Amino acid sequence: MIQETVVVEGSVEGMKFSKPVLLSYNPDSQTTEQALIHYFNSQAKTFDELAVQRGWTDSYWTYPPYYDLVM
Repeated sequence: MIQETVVVEGSVEGMKFSKPVLLSYNPDSQTTEQALIHYFNSQAKTFDELAVQRGWTDSYWTYPPYYDLVM
């Protein structure tokens, strides 16, 4: 089991958002993307499908920049 933070960014109804998400998952049985989908209690197969379900546009997930974590 590992814990890592990813950041989801995009727009909802024209307003930009950036949300850090702390994930806990087993990398032997889930990918980071699958863990993120599970975090939002979705049955989506991909992040793009999750984004459509949640009404996000221009959305993506990424890892936070290291310089923010080092300080």
